[in-house]
Amino acid sequence: MAKKKINIILIIIVLGLWGTAGYRTFIRDFFENKIIHEQQNQKNDFVVHQINKDTFKLEKINRDPFLNKQFHSNVIVPKKQVSSYSSFTPVSPKPKPNLNWPELSYYGYIQSKNQELVLLKVDSKLYKLKLNVPINGLTVKKIYKDSVAVFYNSGIKIIRLKQPRNR
Repeated sequence: MAKKKINIILIIIVLGLWGTAGYRTFIRDFFENKIIHEQQNQKNDFVVHQINKDTFKLEKINRDPFLNKQFHSNVIVPKKQVSSYSSFTPVSPKPKPNLNWPELSYYGYIQSKNQELVLLKVDSKLYKLKLNVPINGLTVKKIYKDSVAVFYNSGIKIIRLKQPRNR
């Protein structure tokens, strides 16, 4: 019986708290609308104050404020007169040197723990080449899975992997 009385009292207190909270929110909403309308009417009566722009001239500062040193005045250098006659001859483009590349065939690469070897056939002779090691003027510059970049007589050529023939 005592529990039943305590539950009833607690339910009444909770309903009272919720009732006051709900009442305040509804009353506040109804009264705020009237206040907002009055404030909007007051806002329509204001006068716009225009701010006129002010102009001023900045003087050149003769010292550096960070280094605390005086600036050097710029010396005016007289310009040379440019003649309308040009005495240069047109530069002819340099002819590309005729590079005779040897016959190259790329057969793949062998990869170990510390280095990669490239199987490259140069003029019907098979070589195992390391990266950046010259042999007969040829140097392997870059190794890819399907191709290799070869440097020879100041020229770079990319050699593709030779596909096996179907018999």
